Amino acid sequence: MSTVDRLGETVGEFLPERGDPTWYVLGLAFVLFVGFSIYLSLLYQSFWLTGADFGSYIHMFETTLDGSGFLEQGKYTVRGPDSSYWGGHFTATLLAFLPIYALVPSPYTLLVVKSALLAASVPMLWVLARDHLDSDRIAGLLTASYALNPFLWSAWLFDFQEQILLPLLLFAAYYTYSRERYVAFLGFLTLALFTNEFVTLLAAGFLAGLAVAAYRGGRLRAEAWVFGAAGAILVLARAVAGWAIGQYSKTSGLPTDVIAAPLQAYVEGSRVGLGRLVGIVLANPTLIVDSIAVDVLEKATFLVLLLIPVLFVAAVDEVSLGALVPFLGFAWVFAGRDVYYTFGAHYPLYLLPFVYIGAVRALAWLDLDATIDREGARASARVVLSGLFALVLVANLVVGVGMAAHKNAVPATTDHTETLHEGIEAVPANASLLTQNDVFPHVAARENATFSANRTLFYRYQRANEQPQPEYILLDTKLETQGIEWAQPVRQIYLGQFGSTYGLQHYGDEVWVFERGYNGSPSGLGGSYAVEPRTYTLGDFIPNDALTIDGKLVGTGGAAGIYYWYGPGTMLPPGEYTATFRVNATSEGPRPIANLEVAAGVTPRRIGNETVTNTDGVENVTVDFSLDRMQSNVEFRAVRAGGEGRLALENVTVASRGAVSDAGTDANESG
Repeated sequence: MSTVDRLGETVGEFLPERGDPTWYVLGLAFVLFVGFSIYLSLLYQSFWLTGADFGSYIHMFETTLDGSGFLEQGKYTVRGPDSSYWGGHFTATLLAFLPIYALVPSPYTLLVVKSALLAASVPMLWVLARDHLDSDRIAGLLTASYALNPFLWSAWLFDFQEQILLPLLLFAAYYTYSRERYVAFLGFLTLALFTNEFVTLLAAGFLAGLAVAAYRGGRLRAEAWVFGAAGAILVLARAVAGWAIGQYSKTSGLPTDVIAAPLQAYVEGSRVGLGRLVGIVLANPTLIVDSIAVDVLEKATFLVLLLIPVLFVAAVDEVSLGALVPFLGFAWVFAGRDVYYTFGAHYPLYLLPFVYIGAVRALAWLDLDATIDREGARASARVVLSGLFALVLVANLVVGVGMAAHKNAVPATTDHTETLHEGIEAVPANASLLTQNDVFPHVAARENATFSANRTLFYRYQRANEQPQPEYILLDTKLETQGIEWAQPVRQIYLGQFGSTYGLQHYGDEVWVFERGYNGSPSGLGGSYAVEPRTYTLGDFIPNDALTIDGKLVGTGGAAGIYYWYGPGTMLPPGEYTATFRVNATSEGPRPIANLEVAAGVTPRRIGNETVTNTDGVENVTVDFSLDRMQSNVEFRAVRAGGEGRLALENVTVASRGAVSDAGTDANESG
């Protein structure tokens, strides 16, 4: 036999036979791998992925590989941007990605690896389900239910995390346990426990469920050593995690602003440990009811949605329940953020493996050949389950696509993203740079790049440290990743320094590049310097003495000096402008009903004004104003002028004065 023949025979021993349904599962996994790898890459290119859970991992690997730090995140927290990820979470398995990233140091490497691992968990579940169930059809449908699960897809789309290892490791752990390969089981369990310290809580419940099942099956005495070893590994993993976190952080526990509102009054300091929270609720049992009662309908709804893809059968399995109870106890009682009890972000990766393990176990108890007789119609349990799972698969696809649409997860590279890339390139690669959450993944490979995910974390940092003064600040006030203006936290923090400490060096299409100490005029990005028109609608304004009626902000006259509305506190570069107020004013006397104002500054002061008494229906009222330097807080507001009557606002459009003049000239010529 030739070498090629021997190699082919060896490989053939590991491959399924022709016609084996395993090929369909492998095909589905491959399609998911390729599809999500491409899709996530396109989302990255369109600035849809964020810094908190993608850019920070790029920065961690880069700083570790180049020797400038160990898993430093670049994120401003109370510990500062030059702080190791291990100061907040302990994960030893994350280091396994370092050699892969070192071979191909690119953001796309992480996205492909993520898709590969999550796709690999699909055939692993198939192997587990096929081993337990006497129906390939039911095993395949259950596997497809997992592969198309909306919660899995949601976590798949959520950036990058070490938890992507959990489905594969936990499925493999239970499979080896069920096959009585206990050493392999302990090995996979150890890897899962060292993936993230939070796994130990769920694994404790999981092991308790397995022990109960072993007792009921008369195997507990024989498997006592396995559970003893697993328990020891769990305690060791928890101890190592606590020690490692303590080496990189002086504080530990949950931030007080993420715990449930009823518990916050009992907590002192900025962080609190889970043990302390347990002590609080045990001493005040009514707090359990109070915490669960917060958004209780939403909590119940998402639990139902989590269990629908497995037809609720996991709810009767002690192993699934053992893992679910600690998570739900944390999410429903202790946590104050809806991401936990709606199973958002990466949290489904903790739960889905246990849910599907429980579903496999529960379905294995059923007699699939049993006949169900209802109103004269007879069908086997196998047929009924197949039909129900078919409905689940259709629902999964619809919900999964709907979730992506709801999150606006539609890749799009436009002229604006090209301008943003030009703004990034305008910052020297070795300069210290502060930027926003959705821009950071594209600069995370830079050693001196940092970002602010939210204002609360940044304020915590400033309470213990001086405000950072990077050489450059890069913002994009037009980009709204996942419907959020991530530029806002940085804008608010440096509100009084833009235009003074930080001069506007480059600008284009609401992409702002500030340099510390810069005093010159800004240059354009994506072409010559220009300011594009922008329109602010009702949601951009704060109604002070006005109501939203039929799509308009409506206020009535009265005592002079009281604001109808104000806002939005926008940023504008230097230039000559015209603000066009689209209003309808009806005065009941000769006195004006309102002053339409433009104001600027940290404490906004009026820089333009136009009085309005009556308009002939809805009309445009223009206010000219000039900015000799960049302003970070510009308002367009209406204040009572003393007259009686009614004022209604539709919107405010701001444009360069030359653009407004040209538009008016064109309109006159066409008329």
